[in-house]
Amino acid sequence: MKENQFIINKMPVPTFRWLKMNEAKLEIPGELTAYQPSVEGKLPERIEKENDFSGSMSTALDDFFREERLPVQSFVLREGVESPDYIRMHFQNGENAVEHSAYCFTVEEGARLKLFLAIESLEESKNMAFLQEKFLLKKNAKLDLVVAVKNAKDFAHLQDFSFVLEEKAKLKLTSLLLSGKSHHISYQIDLNGDKSEAELHLDYVLSQKEKADFNLVVNHRGKKTISNIVADGVLREDAVKIFRGTIDLKHGAKGASGTEQENVLLMDDSVVNQTIPVILCDEDDVEGNHGASIGRLDEESLFYMQSRGLSLEAAYELVAEARMENAIHSIMDKRVEEYIEEELRGMRSEEE
Repeated sequence: MKENQFIINKMPVPTFRWLKMNEAKLEIPGELTAYQPSVEGKLPERIEKENDFSGSMSTALDDFFREERLPVQSFVLREGVESPDYIRMHFQNGENAVEHSAYCFTVEEGARLKLFLAIESLEESKNMAFLQEKFLLKKNAKLDLVVAVKNAKDFAHLQDFSFVLEEKAKLKLTSLLLSGKSHHISYQIDLNGDKSEAELHLDYVLSQKEKADFNLVVNHRGKKTISNIVADGVLREDAVKIFRGTIDLKHGAKGASGTEQENVLLMDDSVVNQTIPVILCDEDDVEGNHGASIGRLDEESLFYMQSRGLSLEAAYELVAEARMENAIHSIMDKRVEEYIEEELRGMRSEEE
């Protein structure tokens, strides 16, 4: 491939090639520019660290970013310190052809970090932005991470996140895709420590030929580790979505439990939905579960809502809105919830 073309979001174990779901292709259309977000609240202590950043999306892409000498900022939340409120990092991308941001966070033993990444693009921008984040959670550390993306209709966005959890560490990740031309999402979670836990809530609303390409990998290495992935999505108007979800129960992960569930509401016949739930196992005394609910509203629910005066379109819109609201209210922070609600209201008014 050419120097600015890459294979990304590659599945750990490929399926049939003719399905064309094993990986995605990416072309970087222009020169890269480092981007710094605005911050509301106080970030943890900044530390100097060599740029040895490695993400989960593509090793070739990591090498390319290093060759470009793009900066990586590193922070540490010291032992026992807890964030009283969410720290908000506001990314407003789109001024340059391709913008890149990279951060490493270490959360030391017993500390708790609350971080809210509010991502949007400039209005009418047709550019691209990369966001890379890496988190190391030490023993008994906790991370509450919320990501909300609202981009212009022709803007491309990529998230490359990786998480390493030590003994009894806990991760809660809520990721919301509200709008944008394309989203390439790579999340890798390594549950290395015994009794470490990861809870993921992924929600997306795609329309007007928007595309989302997900690649989630959870590696269970520690004993009695727990992962729970819930993805709720709404597709309409020629939207395309690919979801790759892999739970890998490694040798030695006795007593581990991994679950993934995807619920997709298809609002138009023209949408494309592809889902590959994968469970790999190299250990006994483990539990792996996956399920998917994909389709239209059932006739009984439709009949009930229409009998209450709702049109067919209004019934679907109501259910779509309810799915997103459930994810928002699970954040349990009024200020973050209000911000996302305001963004959703803005989207609704634009559509009307």
